[in-house]
Amino acid sequence: MKNLVGIVLLAMIVSSCSLFQKPSMTQEQIDALIAENQALKAQISDAKNLEDQLALTRMQVDEAMLKLAACEEAANSKAHIIVGAFKISSYADEYSAEIKGMGYEGKIMAGPYNFNLVSASSHESIQAALNALGAIRDNVIETAWIYIE
Repeated sequence: MKNLVGIVLLAMIVSSCSLFQKPSMTQEQIDALIAENQALKAQISDAKNLEDQLALTRMQVDEAMLKLAACEEAANSKAHIIVGAFKISSYADEYSAEIKGMGYEGKIMAGPYNFNLVSASSHESIQAALNALGAIRDNVIETAWIYIE
């Protein structure tokens, strides 16, 4: 009799134990949590990549600022705002005429790698060119850039 009571008590304890009960989450909920965890890990990885890119960009900006300072100190360089670069000189001539028609300089000059550069304006200092660059990007072409001669 004692054995029977012991077995019944053991059966009640084992059947009420949480280890033997079904989990409270469905498989769909578990899969959703796993997918969310993977997405968060991917976002963390992307954030780390962006931090690396930001650090590299900051280094490049610092290097460019040093070069800019060196050019300003030389004082014999001229800054041009370039609105087009062409390998074929007839294209440069046509674009220069179009730029002149808009009221800009439209000067054609020889650039690196045998490109014909079309400038919208030329400046004695890089700071003056930087000041004029925004207006030219707004009115002529967004991709205008500064070429230091």
